[in-house]
Amino acid sequence: MIAVFRRRPGFGLVELLVTLSICALLISLLLPAVQKVRAAASRAACKNNLRQIGLAVHNYESAMGQFPPAYRKRHAGESEPYLQWPLLIASYLELDPQQRDAAEDFRRSKDPFLPTPHRGVAQPLRAFTCPSDPRVATAWEVRFLYTLARPRPVPMTQRVALNSYLGSAGELSKKRDGAIVADGGVKVLGITDGTSNTLAFGERPPPTDLLHGWLYIGWGTNGYGAHDSVIGVNDPNPFLGRSADPTCGPGPFPFQHPQLNAPPDCAMYQFWSLHSGGANFVFCDGSVRFLSYSANPIMPALATRAGGEVVAVPD
Repeated sequence: MIAVFRRRPGFGLVELLVTLSICALLISLLLPAVQKVRAAASRAACKNNLRQIGLAVHNYESAMGQFPPAYRKRHAGESEPYLQWPLLIASYLELDPQQRDAAEDFRRSKDPFLPTPHRGVAQPLRAFTCPSDPRVATAWEVRFLYTLARPRPVPMTQRVALNSYLGSAGELSKKRDGAIVADGGVKVLGITDGTSNTLAFGERPPPTDLLHGWLYIGWGTNGYGAHDSVIGVNDPNPFLGRSADPTCGPGPFPFQHPQLNAPPDCAMYQFWSLHSGGANFVFCDGSVRFLSYSANPIMPALATRAGGEVVAVPD
């Protein structure tokens, strides 16, 4: 028997390079589409988070007769000082264990900033994390100056969980003319501008230094919860004239996409998002809308609950 060997056709170098080039071209064409799909999914998940927060706040208002406060101020008889609105509505988001843990920890210690912190300080909660910001999915070690210590501030380090959403305190957080304010007391009947025309919560990624936007506790840059749990859309720069953030200017800080990665981090003073073109907001009627940055001129009117302004919410 005579064996016959036939040469099988194969790829030459030129054919291989052409094939690889075509594959690279197809991948480059598909990648933007994949990124757009992921961005749309993140935006939808973020919107759903705010929808659930809006429902929880309405259930809280039905039970307590008012919207939750920005945070609980420390005063005589307060059982949970510095606890912020996310944990106050936790039971209405099926987070009863986290709320029970907070109550137990406050019975143990009224100061959640002590070196042995409350369990909730470092526990991220998915209901308050926007998927577009991977930082909020985990706790971070943060060094800060505990200015409430007496007789002098004390340097401290804690692992803290972060929050993607802040309440709307109104035009100025100090005026408390919005829906979510320090000390609370805002009722649905008190929103005379209309619940469908008044902001309740919106997006604000935590600043790069992670000193604000904590999920569990805070008191704000001005004692009214500003930039920790709420934002007043025309809040001034609280650090102007001090050593921190002097180059941000006096404010107010418009609703716009900020310049990121440029010190200092002035983006902490405004609503904005990591989505393209605007941010998600939940209104006091529970509806969730994506507002483009072109809505900046009407943000003060949308933020106040009883300003008497006539404004049309953009679609």
